[in-house]
Amino acid sequence: MREPATVPTGVEALPPEVLAAPAAPPPSGSRASAVLRVLARVALWSLVAVGALRGLLPPVQDGVRPGTGAVATDQRAAAVAVAFLREYLTVDGDAAGRAGRLGRFTAAGVELGGSVSARTGTTQYADQVVASEVRPVDGGTEVTVLAHVLQLDAGGYQDGGTLAFVVPLAGGAGGQVVRAAPRPAPLPVAGGRRVGRPEAVPAGLAPAAARVARQAVVAVVQGDAGALARLGGGRPPEVRPLPHGWRAVGVGGAEVAGPVADLEARVALRARAAAGVSYLVPVRVRLEAGPRGVTVRQVDAGGPA
Repeated sequence: MREPATVPTGVEALPPEVLAAPAAPPPSGSRASAVLRVLARVALWSLVAVGALRGLLPPVQDGVRPGTGAVATDQRAAAVAVAFLREYLTVDGDAAGRAGRLGRFTAAGVELGGSVSARTGTTQYADQVVASEVRPVDGGTEVTVLAHVLQLDAGGYQDGGTLAFVVPLAGGAGGQVVRAAPRPAPLPVAGGRRVGRPEAVPAGLAPAAARVARQAVVAVVQGDAGALARLGGGRPPEVRPLPHGWRAVGVGGAEVAGPVADLEARVALRARAAAGVSYLVPVRVRLEAGPRGVTVRQVDAGGPA
């Protein structure tokens, strides 16, 4: 599927009777609320780490080796690497405590004391840690882990940026152990990279396709099954509404991309999450051009089918 052009930002508000009551706005900003937000992020990503250690998260697919047990082994390797790197990046002035925490993950003889040094009076910790790749190497496994770090000093919290490290592990199904100090790695992102332009839709077809796609999104928001059936040419399209807890605020225009045999539109939907902040949501609409005109085959706003 080719990527459609950028979704327009202009959004037309829906009629009041369509919209749910807006959520209460978040409290006004202050130092206390900023601290609470940081602590909330720490709690959330702590749960993610615990979930990984308990096998609640889906396995890391990159570099999965064929064979029985390979997926489970890679999942355990990713969980160990994430938990280790969180401790590795934590510097709070307690050198002995840090050495003990790291010792639970490292092989005999691996000493990491003084491996991370912060300015006097500064505490560092990672508020987000996630494995991005698992790959087999001679002697074990290497896991690339991304971490966002924060520093805290007398002046408050400072953003330490996002770092990538490769954590070398040894072991297998019976257990994983860190066999050497982690090494820095490039971030696996390519921000600003140019991508190919989508295939243009014939000028005579584009307006009709955009109009039908927008009508389909409005029908989904309004729960209008009859309109959806008509837009589907007598057959209701597959619909994935907004996720639970999200409420539509307004529907904007649509951008359509080809090829003609596989049309797709992105309709700008303004939606509000439970916390009261609204977001621009690109709703994907699959279309079909035929003798009866343009019909809708699928509307995907990100929620369950």
